[in-house]
Amino acid sequence: AHDVGFYELLDRVSQVDGLKRLRFTSPHPNDWNNRLSDLMAERATICNHLHLPFQAGSDRILEAMNRNHTIAEYLDKIRYMRSINPGLELTTDLIVGFPTETDADFDETLRVLEEVQFSQIFPFKYSPRPGTKAEKLEDDVPRAVKEERLARAIALQERIADARMAAYVGTEQEVLIDGANPKFRGAMNGRTDGFRPVTVRDCDAEIGEIVAARITAYKQHWLNGEVMAEALV
Repeated sequence: AHDVGFYELLDRVSQVDGLKRLRFTSPHPNDWNNRLSDLMAERATICNHLHLPFQAGSDRILEAMNRNHTIAEYLDKIRYMRSINPGLELTTDLIVGFPTETDADFDETLRVLEEVQFSQIFPFKYSPRPGTKAEKLEDDVPRAVKEERLARAIALQERIADARMAAYVGTEQEVLIDGANPKFRGAMNGRTDGFRPVTVRDCDAEIGEIVAARITAYKQHWLNGEVMAEALV
């Protein structure tokens, strides 16, 4: 039916009988709203992970990118989501060294990383892409500057990600098992509700089952855990 938008689709699919988890990816910030955040927080089946690209922290750069949203609008949506759903895992894309980006513009990108505390970022150095509005702009940020900004963004994010991972240790997570661990015998790999990868030791659950696991340690982006009880589902 033509009256079905993304909200209606998500609403209906999240209620499919027997569904354990529903995950979707990469809406444009302009298409995301508080009503969707409410639905996501309300429905246990909808995974607690959202990939919402912000691309740059400077409104001037966002306008040059033709993104049609301001960083204040983006942050308002994030603040609302976090207020009703504190455990939400957010990931994002960003570009450094877009034409005319100054140090001050780039500092705005770092400010967004500091405020939002993303679980993971996918940062890119700008390079001209055929057919885009930006292709007509002069690629005027020197390569060395792009590389230095990229390294700074990554270093900041690594600090944030490490703190977020450390906070998982000792918590109980529902892990959807998606495969055998190739290295450790008797261990299975899976994902938390927030899409974090986990290795669960001494786990005899089948692929597709959800187990309760206590997180015991982490290494970079990967959690380690042990089974707390029989499979939940």
